[in-house]
Amino acid sequence: RSGTFERRHNIRWAREGFVLPAVSFASLGEHLTVQWQPSDFPDASIRFISWGSELIPARQALESIRQFVNAVVMRLDASGITGTTLHDQWVAIESATAEEQRFCEASARLGVDPYSVDDEFESALMDAASRVRHDLLSDFLSVANAPTLRAQAEEFQAATEAIAEDQDSFDPLEGLRSVAPQVQSFPNPWESGYRFAQQLRQALHVSPWKSRSLDDLAQHLRVENIERCLINEPLPWPAIDALVGSNIRQAPKFAIAKPRADSRQYAFCRALFEHLTLPRERFAMVNRLRTERQQMNRAFAAEFLAPWEMLQRDISASTIGEEEVSELAAEYGVSEFVIRHQLENHQLAQVSEY
Repeated sequence: RSGTFERRHNIRWAREGFVLPAVSFASLGEHLTVQWQPSDFPDASIRFISWGSELIPARQALESIRQFVNAVVMRLDASGITGTTLHDQWVAIESATAEEQRFCEASARLGVDPYSVDDEFESALMDAASRVRHDLLSDFLSVANAPTLRAQAEEFQAATEAIAEDQDSFDPLEGLRSVAPQVQSFPNPWESGYRFAQQLRQALHVSPWKSRSLDDLAQHLRVENIERCLINEPLPWPAIDALVGSNIRQAPKFAIAKPRADSRQYAFCRALFEHLTLPRERFAMVNRLRTERQQMNRAFAAEFLAPWEMLQRDISASTIGEEEVSELAAEYGVSEFVIRHQLENHQLAQVSEY
């Protein structure tokens, strides 16, 4: 995880002189993942010794935090302590209008305290909200940087408009969409993507295949002129791997940031999942977040390009070396990380470090 992510999500960065544990909160959509790590404060003679993680419903987490803050405020009142900064800010939070709540949520996604922003930030945020499509705004703010928000919003707007205003009427993916199954819901988001990949492979009625590039993939999927799906539009910054949407003639268009062949087809498949499972008018971003949608499209791409049953037949033993992982990655046209991920998730083999 990057330092920027930690500063946005870990309360240890909000200590301001207080001894707070290293606990991070990250939204996955309808759920919230909470992770905590040991930390030591010798000067205060305090040590947090445990580590772990928990996945909880976001609404439940919000209500628990609300009850906790209310309890603290009530205890302060009972002790005759009133008019504190906590009192003032909590009243402001509890009485916020719907518009103010949206502003607070947007600021929070950028890792900025909405109650201590200046006019320039507020102006930049409002400008970004006016430039970025509504269906992309949450993801955009989650990967954008507050100091360069205005410039990133302009670049991102240019990328989405390049897709939306494209005039090409040719649709290479029409046949693929016609056989695509309905995405199913599972308790673990990644399982939805994994099952969708299996079902799509079965629906295609093609022999088992491996592809090393996007052109290879198109041949196996019997998709002609796949390059007509792609637009040559740079994406604003490295946190975005791909952008997908339909143009003015409802033809699918993909902007892929990755230049390397294996990374490019993996990013395309992640975006393909979004295209096949969302309404045609929706745009989607493929990025490095751990939201439920991103977990789904990662699992889809991994299983679609490197099915675990094929990997099981190809591995030489229950323990394999780094060299074999590299060979498998080259054979399936994916990164070594994807191969490792499949081997570990399906308990196919252990990878020896020696």
